[in-house]
Amino acid sequence: MCGIVGILRLAGEDPNTQEIVQQMAATINHRGPDSEGVMSNKPCFFGFRRLAIMDVDAVSPPFCNEDETVWSIANAEIYNSEELKSWLVQKGHAFRTDVDTETLPHLWEELGPEFVQHLNGMFAFAIWDERQQRLMLGRDRSGEKPLYYWHDSKELVFASELRAMLAHPRVPRAVDPVALRRYLLHGFFPAPLSPIAGIRKLPAGNMLQVKDGRVEVSQYWDLADHYLQPSTKLKRERALVEELDTRIARAVELRRRSDVPLGVFLSGGIDSSCILAHLTNQAGPGVQAFTIGHRDPTFDESRIAQRTAEHFGAEFNELVLGEADLAEGLQLVGKGFDEPLGDASTIPTLLLSHFTRQKVKVVLSGEGADELFAGYPTYLGNKISGAYQRLPKSVRKFLLAAGRVVTPVSMGNVGLDYLLERFAAGAEMDLVERHHTWFGSISPDCHSKVFSQKLWHLLEEDDPFGSARDRLSGLQLPDSLAELLYMDFTLYLQDDLLTKVDRCTMLASLESRAPFLDHDLAEFVAGIPSSLKLKGITTKSILRKAVRKRLPKEVLQQRKRGFNIPFSRWLLHGLGDELRKRFSHERVEARGLFNPAGITEILDEHMERKADHRKPLFALLAFDMWCDAIYGDGAEVPVATTQPIINEARNNSSVRSRSALPLVSGSP
Repeated sequence: MCGIVGILRLAGEDPNTQEIVQQMAATINHRGPDSEGVMSNKPCFFGFRRLAIMDVDAVSPPFCNEDETVWSIANAEIYNSEELKSWLVQKGHAFRTDVDTETLPHLWEELGPEFVQHLNGMFAFAIWDERQQRLMLGRDRSGEKPLYYWHDSKELVFASELRAMLAHPRVPRAVDPVALRRYLLHGFFPAPLSPIAGIRKLPAGNMLQVKDGRVEVSQYWDLADHYLQPSTKLKRERALVEELDTRIARAVELRRRSDVPLGVFLSGGIDSSCILAHLTNQAGPGVQAFTIGHRDPTFDESRIAQRTAEHFGAEFNELVLGEADLAEGLQLVGKGFDEPLGDASTIPTLLLSHFTRQKVKVVLSGEGADELFAGYPTYLGNKISGAYQRLPKSVRKFLLAAGRVVTPVSMGNVGLDYLLERFAAGAEMDLVERHHTWFGSISPDCHSKVFSQKLWHLLEEDDPFGSARDRLSGLQLPDSLAELLYMDFTLYLQDDLLTKVDRCTMLASLESRAPFLDHDLAEFVAGIPSSLKLKGITTKSILRKAVRKRLPKEVLQQRKRGFNIPFSRWLLHGLGDELRKRFSHERVEARGLFNPAGITEILDEHMERKADHRKPLFALLAFDMWCDAIYGDGAEVPVATTQPIINEARNNSSVRSRSALPLVSGSP
């Protein structure tokens, strides 16, 4: 993995451009501490930081074609690079290294923009074609690797991280109020929005082209295209289960390719245990497995993770965390995250990444399985809500009241009380609003109390669920579960989970790979009928059947937890006092974004055990820590006063169809 930055001058020259690119690249040295590279080919300038994984002693990118008219940089792992390189050599191309991304400029020469269809991997790349005076940026299908951009009439600027963008003196720094509202709802900034007005994330599965001064974004891949597959529907479940197991094995096999030590994040659940099972079957015993342990037993999965590791003969590595460790991790997150993320699991994930990096440089993880196979309890909640809404209103009211009596606020790890309150909050809403109220941080009905009057005036006409609604606009998916899975794949997975894993691992100079996000595997799973994913009350039903012979029985029966932390209780044991200081009336007013009374109400309800507000409080904390890092401790935050134009609709593009090149397949 690596970090990339660049500037394309659109009008006139700036003698400081190369120096600015170098300054931008210096801010993301953690993404690539092994070597660096630059390219100055006016009007295009590239900067690069390398984390060496393949051919570690090779020269650092940027890479070019034979006559140096096409240049590329990439934050990427191209898993089918060996097959692509073999095909290119047959075409007469010459290579200087065995680095996987050296294939990119040569593929561009042969195929133009369609080359992206033949990549199996995770990537964010930039290609400069000197002959055509054309810049092309691209991002992988799931959004594993980030890419930000900004432009005006003079230049286009891009980078792997927001911190690098803000190192450019002309890039704006005012907060986008619409994006901030989306963040309070979701706990993350949905692409293409970023915290800063004018700076955009290139959405997953998209490419950006700059030619003749025009900037155009087009979509080359969409998982929605694969939910309706007649050939898959005609297959018997047993055949689908067998094919699924084979495809998972292939995805793991591709992601084993590495010239440096490799391990696996092991949470004790089905997803990571499945990866360990296949990895052991392919590489033999002795795989390095890394997990989190907690001194709070309600959050601790380490024992089942340890037994799973022993079952497969893996080398078990456990990092045990207490409140002091979490406090240290919170400070690391506050200083290290370039974009706020309202997900408290960033803390253990960052600490685990640093711990893991002591032994390996690459780690496999289970991201994507929940969004593909229906692993979250909210999917079951959506199923239940249909029956719930058919009950008389008086009966619904009685059931909720009775449920609150028998499930008092516990502050535990996703206890029944927490699930009941989330269910009650959204059970009678429409599909989009219900799902994102359950999944989100601060419900829109609280936004008028939380925002300052100045910001609320800018947001009165905004639809807080706009990003989610746009994901489904114009689509015809087979059923409501498919709609939920697609929304989570393109929202929660892309902009929360993958953002978290990318930042946490990169801050530790560790590369993370997600076998479930192999695009051939994801396309196949999307086409499996929803009834085989959520079967009765069993989540991930078909995945459980595919791994049943591979995993210990207790793993299959384990309740989903993940790398969570006891944040609710931590607030009661001391962190709450720190939040009272951080969100004091004077400090909140000085920021100018929020209403002090609204935040105090949320904090008071939590501290008095009237409600579990772990998610809203962490979202507010993460954003305020980011404001400290960007604008200064407690300083006023500039706000963009004109609402930005948000275009989140999917684009049709000529590069969406694969050309028939059997030697250069996405899954060779």
